[in-house]
Amino acid sequence: MAGGAEGAVVHFFGVEDISLLVYVFSGVSTAVLVYSLAAFYLRVFGKARPPSPPGGVKGALRRLLVYAALQRRVLEHRFPGAVHAAIFYGIAWLFIATVIRALDYYTGGVILSTSFFYAYKLLNNIAGFAVLAGGALALYRRARRLTPRLPQDPSYYAVILLLMAIALTGFMLNGMVAALYRAGAVEYSPLYDPGGYLMYLAFSRLPSETLLDVYRATWLLHMAMAQLAIALIPFTNLWHIPAAAANIAYAREPRAAALRSYPDVEKRIEEDRPVGIVRISDSTWKQRLDYEACTSCMRCTNACPAAASGKLLDPRGVIFGMRLMLHSGDGRVVWSPDNPGDGSRAGVNPEAIWSCLTCGACVAECPVLIHHVDTIIDVRRGMLFTGDDSVPEGVLRALENLQYNGNPMGANPAEKEAWLAELDEKLGGVIAREGEEYDYLVWFGCVTSYDPRIRPVAESILRLLRRAGVKAAVLPYTGCTGDPALRMGEEALFQEMMKAFLEELSRYKFKKLLVNCPHCYNVLRNDYPRYRAALEASEETRHLAEVLRRLEVEHHSQVLARLAREGRIKAAGLEGVAVTYHDPCYLGRWNGVFEEPRQVLRAAGLRIREMPRNRERSFCCGGGGGHLFFEIKRGRRVSRIRAEEAAEVLRGANGRRVVAVACPFCNTMFRAEAEDLGFEVRDIAEIMEEASSAGPQ
Repeated sequence: MAGGAEGAVVHFFGVEDISLLVYVFSGVSTAVLVYSLAAFYLRVFGKARPPSPPGGVKGALRRLLVYAALQRRVLEHRFPGAVHAAIFYGIAWLFIATVIRALDYYTGGVILSTSFFYAYKLLNNIAGFAVLAGGALALYRRARRLTPRLPQDPSYYAVILLLMAIALTGFMLNGMVAALYRAGAVEYSPLYDPGGYLMYLAFSRLPSETLLDVYRATWLLHMAMAQLAIALIPFTNLWHIPAAAANIAYAREPRAAALRSYPDVEKRIEEDRPVGIVRISDSTWKQRLDYEACTSCMRCTNACPAAASGKLLDPRGVIFGMRLMLHSGDGRVVWSPDNPGDGSRAGVNPEAIWSCLTCGACVAECPVLIHHVDTIIDVRRGMLFTGDDSVPEGVLRALENLQYNGNPMGANPAEKEAWLAELDEKLGGVIAREGEEYDYLVWFGCVTSYDPRIRPVAESILRLLRRAGVKAAVLPYTGCTGDPALRMGEEALFQEMMKAFLEELSRYKFKKLLVNCPHCYNVLRNDYPRYRAALEASEETRHLAEVLRRLEVEHHSQVLARLAREGRIKAAGLEGVAVTYHDPCYLGRWNGVFEEPRQVLRAAGLRIREMPRNRERSFCCGGGGGHLFFEIKRGRRVSRIRAEEAAEVLRGANGRRVVAVACPFCNTMFRAEAEDLGFEVRDIAEIMEEASSAGPQ
């Protein structure tokens, strides 16, 4: 391209006789891309029409702006994020610049013959240098494995080199055009075309005839590589550009409520239709879109506690293995014990599926909003539905306990009844009575109710509520909310327990339900509402849908923090206590409750020593996904890894060293490591009560 603001830009300078090749090459690359996009559409949606995205077109555009255009998740990791952004924005502008150039050609030069030409050239240079710098750093990062587990497939290197070559030959063409055009005595300033100017200095010494031949060959190469990059999109990691954009547009919100629902589970079982994913054809269109969108950035796997502990789980491997199964059209069962589970073969490894803690670290890290946990739980459902031998015995035992005893530990329900009676006698009338109305109906789940070590947490919560003048009473129910059944994949049992729990709630009058277990909090707040329409559809369960409609759930950290802010709970403060706080996955990452537990601790007069991995990047205690009730014996204990991190933060502190928790699961897992590592485990309610100086004891 020659010329500039002084006159019309000369397009196809020196290559007019072969300019037809642009249309030939672009026609081929466009045909390949369109065909691949059509095949992609059929793989994901089949013959069905795509539904409206969550939040409608406005919601889709907002997500595309935040996560695709502005790269929000990508840039959360500074170095790899900056590298990706340099390549992404550089190539994006060079594509836009090509479109502008085409428009200028077809409109007779009304765009680039203006002063915009200089800004256009400068932006092209900035984009080109960004691609070269970003590409070089990307190659270095991958070759030196600065990001662990990055795939080393040669195609990844080839794509980066191809993009760099496109940028480099673009600079070469600018310089050669300037050298060939110098006979026109056009002033050529390095200020708006520094890359081209450097190439101009290098090529200007060549004879015009030789330079023209080199220019024509370089032009052909540049054009062919640009079109090749487009044609290669469906066959390389460049495929994540259209697939990830589609996945972001259709992302499910909130993340915790994104699990697949089966309101027709009983009918499915009667008709022997799969509950969960048995074969790839059993997956939903959104799950298939997840599989297509994976960029293999490895952020999910590098954040995964199960992977860090040496388990077989590789979240990227799960998604990529399902993608290979989808592309192959294989009708086999998706899991096999012979599958390595790293995404190198179609399908998944069953041990990897059961190693998942459902902590959501993978989902929180994914820059293209893939929901790995949805697929993992759905494969668990499929394995249970088929009665597969690879389901761990501990899982089957926990589910049997839930079905026959109402709790996953297999404890006798009479134990909870006895404890509640003792609690009522000890604290004086704290058990809910039908007909009486309460500010809070308090629900203590299985772990709190059956573990004598955790029961004091319940007492602290009740005493603090009483001191604050809150009218609260305990729900005297010996069953379960069904959360363990849901996370372990027993869908029918979960729905049965959900209905029983809502039936129990319908007997009492209360404004809000207070829970101390994040798992109960999450299932009540996010999972139950997914079944409200199904409950409303049946005459038998319509009253349960009404209970669900009115149900407002709060975690005890939220209630205590608010009471402390209002001055209804006062604390004198604790001396000689060093404390760190562990964010429970199902309270923090899945539900965004990060500050309230910390507010409670600060209200108790404590200064928190934060662990390196905190808030949304908290590291799981190891008890999620049902793992409190069964164990995959491979690698290190996840609880040990996290407990060592906590102990390191508390190292050197004088006096008491305390790991503060806000979850009975976390409480249990940390207690298993506490004595060996020299700290004590306390719930935030126990700490607040200890520091409290107001109200009756």
